[in-house]
Amino acid sequence: MRKTIVALVGVALMAGTAVVAQQTDPIRQRQALMKNNQEQLRTLTGIARGQAAFDAAVVRTALQRLEQNGAQTPPLFPPNSQTGETNALPVIWQQKTDFDARAMKLSQDARAAQSRVTNPATLQAELQVIGQNCGGCHQVYRKPQPQ
Repeated sequence: MRKTIVALVGVALMAGTAVVAQQTDPIRQRQALMKNNQEQLRTLTGIARGQAAFDAAVVRTALQRLEQNGAQTPPLFPPNSQTGETNALPVIWQQKTDFDARAMKLSQDARAAQSRVTNPATLQAELQVIGQNCGGCHQVYRKPQPQ
């Protein structure tokens, strides 16, 4: 019984350490944020294409998340996070002001879209704007991805 308790405490400590490491590791944090952006865009794209029913609450929630993610992006690229398992190119830190402005534009465009989207057609139009933000930033600031 005592060995079981010790083992459980050890597992809990390791899990807690992993969570703390992710919370303090800007590379992991930004990767999680970008993955969340991808999930939100996948949801919105499915609705815009008619693959899922238009649900204003789902659309609003996804756009709000994109707005929050855009605003949270700049601090996740501190100078000490240039190396490691990252797809971020060094040019981010050389042109940090532009990078930060692009992230804030994503946030602003997602916020504006929340009041403009009323159906799949308006969602499609807003997704084009948001997609240009994502694509433009990735072309300049992210390592090319294998196809």
